[in-house]
Amino acid sequence: MVLSILGFLAVLYTQFILPIISRKESDRFNPAHTGDRYDLVVDESTRFAQFTIGCKTGNIATRCNAISEDQLIFQIKKAKDSEDYSITVLRNGPTFYKPPRMEIYHKMESKEIFDSYEIIGHPVEFRISDKIVKERMANFIEIALNSSFYFNKLGKERMRFTFTVGKIQPGINRKVRLRGDIYAFGKEEENEDSE
Repeated sequence: MVLSILGFLAVLYTQFILPIISRKESDRFNPAHTGDRYDLVVDESTRFAQFTIGCKTGNIATRCNAISEDQLIFQIKKAKDSEDYSITVLRNGPTFYKPPRMEIYHKMESKEIFDSYEIIGHPVEFRISDKIVKERMANFIEIALNSSFYFNKLGKERMRFTFTVGKIQPGINRKVRLRGDIYAFGKEEENEDSE
């Protein structure tokens, strides 16, 4: 009886539970794609949230060898009695920054601080890479952050922050996997298959 129960549990685990777990983990090993979106709502009890972008770790794991771990760290603090937020952005690698309502990217020297109302309808954009040559980035990943309001299940208006992966220049070569399940910048070879 005990052996049959153990056998049943082993079959249940290998046939149903393990495939679900491995599928979730395999998504973590895919490099970032243009258009990937990540939503963040700050918990009302702690009034603080942190969102990170890195190579293999963080909320956005780009899986690109040119991106360092915790290259961008967003610290979002909620005001006590309102839906006003202060956003602090820390950088740990070469980063360009385009403030809301601006057209030109600037080199991010240290941390940047702005308020949530500034990015409603006007996203703030970041370009991240491993190097800046002559005040330009040849290879980069763009990340945009904007905010919007929505109604939660209790009918209360809350603010949601949306991080979007924008342009990836020149792309991530998904056919050549490097050690540690990461990829390098390169021309994407997907179009050659369709020719």
